[in-house]
Amino acid sequence: MEAVANSQKVKNSSLLSKFLNDKKSRIRCKSGNSLCSNTPEFARLILFDFLSKISIRNSLIFYFRIEILILQ
Repeated sequence: MEAVANSQKVKNSSLLSKFLNDKKSRIRCKSGNSLCSNTPEFARLILFDFLSKISIRNSLIFYFRIEILILQ
């Protein structure tokens, strides 16, 4: 039974490595492409903006719940 599990793990890891090494699945950027060099920065900005909005929303919800409790 253990041999079957190990063979399945090897099969899954080989499929993953095949996918990662497949030329079609790679994202290639030319060094002169400005979008390529700015992509990580864009991703960080979008993530920060998204997390900021969630944080502000959660803070407002918490604030209004406290206000409702105080008014009751």
